Amino acid sequence: MTISELGIIAKANGLSLSEEQLAKLSMYAELLHAKNQVVNLISRKDEENILSKHILHSLTLIFPNVPLAGIPQNAKVFDLGTGGGLPGIPVKIARPDISLLLCDSIAKKINAASEIVTSLGLTNMEARTARAEVLATQDRFRHKYDTVVTRAVAPLDELSAWSRDLLKKGGMILALKGGNLEEEKKKVRSLKFIRSVEEESLHLEGYDEFMKEEKKIVRVTLV
Repeated sequence: MTISELGIIAKANGLSLSEEQLAKLSMYAELLHAKNQVVNLISRKDEENILSKHILHSLTLIFPNVPLAGIPQNAKVFDLGTGGGLPGIPVKIARPDISLLLCDSIAKKINAASEIVTSLGLTNMEARTARAEVLATQDRFRHKYDTVVTRAVAPLDELSAWSRDLLKKGGMILALKGGNLEEEKKKVRSLKFIRSVEEESLHLEGYDEFMKEEKKIVRVTLV
């Protein structure tokens, strides 16, 4: 996939990206590839498909035409288990209105993500080496976020438990996951602080690989 092809697919699914945004997404792909030679941020077998398997996949969280996707305007967003900045950095490039915190428990990954953020010149965001549930006990982070985003990090019940005290009342988790999620959803629905759990297959106009790979988007909303 080329960066122009990514732009065409994004537009077909309701998200118009400027030339500057596409250039930054392309630069991010290059920086992620370079950092991956030093720190294990993504699978080596995916290195030639960063734009499709990682950046496009991350952007589906904000595609207007994707059911369950969408982050409120000017939202405070927490990227849980970000690794090298996924899904947060692509989302931030496409949605500069949001404020973003990248969080991962592995220092070398956060250090790499921080260097990438600096190279891209992104503002109104920070990166923290920490466990999400520890940050959630601190006043600065507790109940401060509108949305938690995450990608293939943990089962939904664990994500919900970690996110509970980070999110504001009625906040939501947007998770990119795969496979059969019935057992995970069942566990989450039993939690008293959860209002709803919704799942949709990730179907894009102009790109069908995510459907073939059984990729899903899940939205968990708190009471």
